[in-house]
Amino acid sequence: MTHWIFGYGSLMCADSRARTGVTGEAFPVILHGVERGWNVPIAGAQLSVVGIHRQADKKTGGVLFPLNDSELRHFDAREVEYERVPLAREQLELVRGHQLPEGEYWVYMPQPSESHHPIAQSYLDVILHGCLQESMDFARHFLRHTSAWKTRLNDRDEPLYPRPLNPKQQVVIPLIEHLLNEATEHITPPQ
Repeated sequence: MTHWIFGYGSLMCADSRARTGVTGEAFPVILHGVERGWNVPIAGAQLSVVGIHRQADKKTGGVLFPLNDSELRHFDAREVEYERVPLAREQLELVRGHQLPEGEYWVYMPQPSESHHPIAQSYLDVILHGCLQESMDFARHFLRHTSAWKTRLNDRDEPLYPRPLNPKQQVVIPLIEHLLNEATEHITPPQ
């Protein structure tokens, strides 16, 4: 049986997924009934990362990607701060021209928490690069539909995130900066 993972943070980025295991092609979807926010503390790194929590009137954009049983173990190990929980097919809305495939649907959810740690720009860059692999509008959707923004640390020269953009991908940084400048009402400037 195929497992379908809903990725809503760094798992939206094809390169980031490939650093963990082999996945099939991802496609964009909206997950209803959850809100994404910068609410997961990574205590050892003193950083905040994105998580989701159930919220009936909210929605979160992300991607669905397939995994087989052996690859699923690698992603479970990567997402150690989260618990893999089943998703109801009815919660998923297709963004464009796809049909929901057969299989089991999963999402990695954190334990309910709050974080006061800053956001590593290197991590946000990977997320936005993943969004941009879909479209500018998808990246804007991430910025609009993510809550609890924190101070950002400009760590691009010495990334704190273990899977930062590789040098070839860094050509998207001006586009990312443009998106962040557009979204000043939602997010805070870097330190």
